[in-house]
Amino acid sequence: MPKILVVDDDEQIRKQITWALADDFQVFAAGDRPAALELFRKEQTGIVLLDLGLPPRPRDADEGLSALEEMMGIDPLAKVIIVSGNSERASALAAIEKGAHDIFPKPVELDELKVVLHRVRRRLELERESIEERLLADRISFDDIIGSSEPMQQVFTTVTKVADTDVPVLITGESGTGKELIANAIHNRSHRSNGPFIPINCSAIPETLLESELFGHEKGAFTGASAQRRGKLEYANGGTLFLDEIGELAPEPQVKLLRFLQEKVVERVGGRQPIPIDGRVIAATNQDLEELVKSGRFREDLYFRLAVVRIELPPLRDRGEDVIQLAEHLALAFAKELKKPARTFNRTALDALRRHPWPGNVRELQNRVKRALVLSDGPAISPAELELETPEEAPSAPATLKEIRETVEKEKISEALKENNGNVSKTAKILGISRPTLYDLMSRYGL
Repeated sequence: MPKILVVDDDEQIRKQITWALADDFQVFAAGDRPAALELFRKEQTGIVLLDLGLPPRPRDADEGLSALEEMMGIDPLAKVIIVSGNSERASALAAIEKGAHDIFPKPVELDELKVVLHRVRRRLELERESIEERLLADRISFDDIIGSSEPMQQVFTTVTKVADTDVPVLITGESGTGKELIANAIHNRSHRSNGPFIPINCSAIPETLLESELFGHEKGAFTGASAQRRGKLEYANGGTLFLDEIGELAPEPQVKLLRFLQEKVVERVGGRQPIPIDGRVIAATNQDLEELVKSGRFREDLYFRLAVVRIELPPLRDRGEDVIQLAEHLALAFAKELKKPARTFNRTALDALRRHPWPGNVRELQNRVKRALVLSDGPAISPAELELETPEEAPSAPATLKEIRETVEKEKISEALKENNGNVSKTAKILGISRPTLYDLMSRYGL
């Protein structure tokens, strides 16, 4: 049964309307602004009948207008109907400007009110049901990648042009910008789309095992090689191999990868038989490979082989209104995943999303939106639920030791990654922690 909130300082009117609507609505009633806002938040009443004359000054409309503004901030889709007499016409029109849905005249004709409310209820249901369609219509989607900004349109254009060729592609960009999504889009739009897409993170596999992981090994090739094993390149036959964090590749695998790119054959570790492979390689990095080439840590000939086409992904802070489109898309997707009602963002949350610098890019946005949906049940997401500050907010209490430690830890990790051009292995070594621990911390802090 749909919910409706009746807000009026006259108890008799509240009872009268409650009685009249009880068969068709779950009716909640409040006589002042604080009680009304508490019920509005708790019960998520999408329809509100609001008398602007509320205590402590029922003769003016200030309290009612304040209640309206707060309700619209909590749930922008709410339908607030102002119950107004002729003498309150100016205040009612001011309420319309602040987001009220309609004005209903006093004295209240209950039969007419029922007709109006049923029409409003249906409209609200249609709007709620069509959130997904409206979000899809409001954004440009490219293989499930959200982005209508000019930088992303340039990326999409390049992907379309390069997809159905077999040239290697190098995708660059900060951590969390969606490099694997772009690689997947290239694969899905290519003639290899029916073949496998095999991703491998070069920094997540120990250096001693990476060569075997990529190229496979023969039985007895090294201690522990008790059986023959195919490598990722063999599994990618007929499809695409995506090498993430390519800058972490050790010298020996670099030589073998270069040979594959030149001759389209691989040799397993411990093997002598060349194995022909029909596979495409897409590589990605958040490091400056040209600097790695200059320092001798990455082969120049391999770099030029990989970077036939280079796609640079912009950081989220440079993508304008994409932030809002992404946030709305993520809120909808996570709501489905978590089996929760679809939720919008209130106005201050939208402003906070636009202002935040997003050092962790899309991954940070994903984390913040998902956490907000998990921890809150209100109709609209607020800046506090996203853990984003508004300009008017100031810390309410001194930071705890835990908060200070986490802030310092995040800054140190961020600085170390920057100083080492995003090299995870080197950063972990300098910080005195393992690579898995560093990855956990990077995920926690959205880096």
